[in-house]
Amino acid sequence: MKISQEEYDALESEIILEFAAKQSQEVLYQMIMEWNWDSSDSFLNWLVDNPLTDKSTILMIYWKSAPRYFKQFQNRNEVLKKQAYSINDFDFVEKVEKNYLNDFYNSSIFEFEPSFWADEYAEIKLVKPIPEIMFKKIHGKIVEHPSNFTEGCPPELDTLLEELYEKNH
Repeated sequence: MKISQEEYDALESEIILEFAAKQSQEVLYQMIMEWNWDSSDSFLNWLVDNPLTDKSTILMIYWKSAPRYFKQFQNRNEVLKKQAYSINDFDFVEKVEKNYLNDFYNSSIFEFEPSFWADEYAEIKLVKPIPEIMFKKIHGKIVEHPSNFTEGCPPELDTLLEELYEKNH
C-alpha cells in the first residue's frame, strides 16, 4: 500500500533522527559536512535544538545555511513582505545565531574555519551584521571528510532510507 508524501517524509525523518541519536559527535559533524540541504530539515533542527551538539557542527550549519543572504532583511516582517517563501530559512538562521551567541552549546571538540564560507553572497548589501563571533575559527580535532557517505548519510543510514524508498515507491 502506497503512503502519502507527508507520511513518507515523517517516516524518513523518524529513521534519520533515530539513527542520529545513536551517533558520536564526530559522525554528526561528518553528516553535516556532506548533508543535502534539500533533505530532512528535522535533522538540522534536531541538532540545533540539542545543547550537546558540538559548536563546530553548529557553526558549520550556520554558514552552510547562507546567513549573509538573510542579513539583507532587517527582520522577520521584512522577509514576509519581500520574500515570504524564505521565512522558514530566515527563522532557522536566526535560531542558530541566537543559540550560538547565548552559549547554548556545551562542547567544542572539532575544528571549523568559517572563512571558507564568509564571502558567500558577498554581493548582497547587509542591513544587519553577522556577529563577529560567527567568523571566529574554532580550534580542535580535524575531522576528515567522509568518503562513503551519500548526501550526508553514512552507509547504514543510506541503506535504511533506501529500504524505506523501495517499500513505498
